Amino acid sequence: MTGQQEIQNFISPERLYAAAAFFSIITLAVVAMIYIRLYIKKKTHFGHARITEQLNEWISEALLEETTVNITMQPWLMQYFAKEVHRRYVTDSLINAKKNLKGAASNSIVDLYLKLGLKKDSLNRMRSLVWHKKARGIYELYMMGQQDMAAEIERHTNSWFEGVRAEAQTATVGFKGFAGLEFLSILTQPLNEWQQLKLLEQLHKLNVEEMPGLPGWLASPNLQVQIFALKIADIYNQFHVHDQVAELLCADNEALRTQAIKTLGRIGNEETAGIMRDQYRQETQGNKKLILRQLGMVGSDLDRNFLMERMNEEDDGLKLEAMRAMAQCDAEGWDELLSLANDNTVLNSISKQVLYELEQ
Repeated sequence: MTGQQEIQNFISPERLYAAAAFFSIITLAVVAMIYIRLYIKKKTHFGHARITEQLNEWISEALLEETTVNITMQPWLMQYFAKEVHRRYVTDSLINAKKNLKGAASNSIVDLYLKLGLKKDSLNRMRSLVWHKKARGIYELYMMGQQDMAAEIERHTNSWFEGVRAEAQTATVGFKGFAGLEFLSILTQPLNEWQQLKLLEQLHKLNVEEMPGLPGWLASPNLQVQIFALKIADIYNQFHVHDQVAELLCADNEALRTQAIKTLGRIGNEETAGIMRDQYRQETQGNKKLILRQLGMVGSDLDRNFLMERMNEEDDGLKLEAMRAMAQCDAEGWDELLSLANDNTVLNSISKQVLYELEQ
C-alpha cells in the first residue's frame, strides 16, 4: 500500500464523521457542565439572598430587644438549612457580624449561632479528617467564643497540618491569654514567622501576665520556639531571663544569636555590654553591626576603648554603628571621637552623618 493510499484511508468519510461526532459530544458535555454550574451558582446566590434577609431580621431583633430571639423556621428556610452550603454561609455571616460587636450585642449573635444548631456543624468540621475543614471548624468555634471546646482545640496546637496548628494556637491564646502559650512547651512542629507575628499581635491586646514557662521555651529543642521566646522576653522586658538569653550567644544558629543580641539590648544589665564585647569578634558582619547598635543602649564610658578600636575596621558600616553607639552612651568619648575624625576624611564624613541624625 502506497503512502497516498494510507492517507486516503486515514481521512476516509467514515473516520471524519466519527471524529466530528466525538468532538460534538465533547462540546455539548462542556456546555452542559458550564450551564449546570452557572445554574447552581445562581440558585445558591438567590438562596443566600433570602437567607440574608431573614438573618438580618433576627439580628436586628436581637440587637434592639436585647432579649432571646424567637426563631421560627418557615418551610422554605428549613429547605435551605437542610444543605450544608447554606448553613456554612449563615455561620460566616454571623461571624462577620460578631467581629463588629461587643458585650451583650456580641452575645446575641452567639445565641443565634447556638439556636440555629450551627455549633454542631463546627464540631463536625473540627473533627473531620480533612485538614482545611478541621481548621475551619476550630476557627468558627473560637470566633463564637465556645470556651467549652478550649481543651479539645488545644490538643491540635501541635498538629502536623500548618493550617490546623495555626488556628488552634490562635484560639488557645484567645481563650486563655498568656497562659495559652503553654503549648510552646510541647511544640515540635514549626512556628513560622507569620504565625509568630499573629500571636504577638494577639498578646499585644492583653494585660501582661507571668510566664513561668519562658525559661523552658528558651531551652526548647525547637529553634523557632526559642526565637519566639526571645521576642517575648524582648517585648515584655523579662529581665529575669537575662543570663539564659546571654547563653544563647553561643548557639550555632545565626538567626538565634541575632535575636538573642536584640533581646539583650532590651533587658540588659551592668554585665551585658561586656558580654557583647566578648561576642563581637566571633560574630558575622551583620551581627557585629547589631552588637554595636545594642551597645548604644546598654553601653557606657567603659566601652570607649572598644568603640574607638572599631574606627580601624575595614567596613565603614561598622565604623558608622560604633560612632552612633558612642554618641548615645558616652558623651566624652563622642567628643574625643569627633576630634579624631577631623584628621581623617572617612571618619569625618561618617561623623557628619551621625551629627545629622542627632539633629533630626
